Amino acid sequence: MNIPLLLVAFPTADDEPLYWWRVDDGVVQARGCDSDPWTASHAAGQDDAPSDVYIVAIVPSHLTTIIGHDAVNDVTDSQGLAAAIMAAKAQSLDSENAHIVAAMDGTGRAVTATIGADIFSAGLTRLEAIHIDPDAIIASGWLLPVAQEGAVVADFGFDRVIRADNIVGTDDPALRELLFAGQDIAPIIGDDFDAMLTAASQKTELNFRSGTFAKKTQRVMDMRQKRRLIWMALALLILSLAIPLIQFAQYHWAANAADSAALTSAAAVVGEVDDPDSAERALDDRMIAENRGNIMFPVPASALYSALQNVPNVSISRMAYGENGIVSATLSAVRNEDINPVLLAMQDAGYIITATPRTDATGSAQADITVRAP
Repeated sequence: MNIPLLLVAFPTADDEPLYWWRVDDGVVQARGCDSDPWTASHAAGQDDAPSDVYIVAIVPSHLTTIIGHDAVNDVTDSQGLAAAIMAAKAQSLDSENAHIVAAMDGTGRAVTATIGADIFSAGLTRLEAIHIDPDAIIASGWLLPVAQEGAVVADFGFDRVIRADNIVGTDDPALRELLFAGQDIAPIIGDDFDAMLTAASQKTELNFRSGTFAKKTQRVMDMRQKRRLIWMALALLILSLAIPLIQFAQYHWAANAADSAALTSAAAVVGEVDDPDSAERALDDRMIAENRGNIMFPVPASALYSALQNVPNVSISRMAYGENGIVSATLSAVRNEDINPVLLAMQDAGYIITATPRTDATGSAQADITVRAP
């Protein structure tokens, strides 16, 4: 679907009724002449809901000068346009006040359009007062097609324009007699006139909204953009919530699978159980009963170190743990009598102790002991 197009006459006086045309889907849907074209044309939509509208203001031919310039060889388009602007400025009667735009016409020739900067600025101010900010402002004569033979003329209501090849101007009887004598002049009317208007958005090469008069960037969002932003924010929120929920579900399924596998493995040892906690308790009870639980090494080893801390001059030089659940160690001291308090403390704590005293090569007393948890 095409963006709606609103064409409006460029104002030349305060409180001036302006001709306007509204184009939707490539067809002129409405036209009129009102002091408030935006409201009268229903450009925003019948329900006054904001929408994208491309606005083109048409400047009367008597305010503009359109000149075709001879092609220049061996220069770029940018250089050719710059040269054309300089030439148009040199031909202007008020060059310091001239606002000039240039474009290539498709044949390698540059075309310039000139308007007084003060007149243009005043017209923009009048349009702003009626809440119209055009995207493009073009000379009425630029809309007219180039005739294969003779000339063409179009009546916009506020302006009557004639064009023949390189000549564009106001359709004045004296001008016709001087410049177009003997030529066939074809009027653009009816469907041809509407077709010319619908193509206006494609003929904005000579757009006076350039340089210091360029349209300011629109930073305010319309309702459509706001709705799109809200939907994007909602989608992002839903996605942000969905990711951890999916991960949580995956972890839950993985945990259930691990629990099932653990119960299957435990069932071979302790029989059928209802849950992993019950299986863990059953395994702990069985290992304690077989003296194979967590108390096999840590408990007797801890008791032995506690007893050594209370007896000075006794050290431990070796410790080992056997598959039978017995902790073995070698205690060293100056005399055997120094080792006995350690052994007595272990026995008082209920541990089963064996001790084999000996003397090492240095003459120090040593005892090879075994400790079993009660």
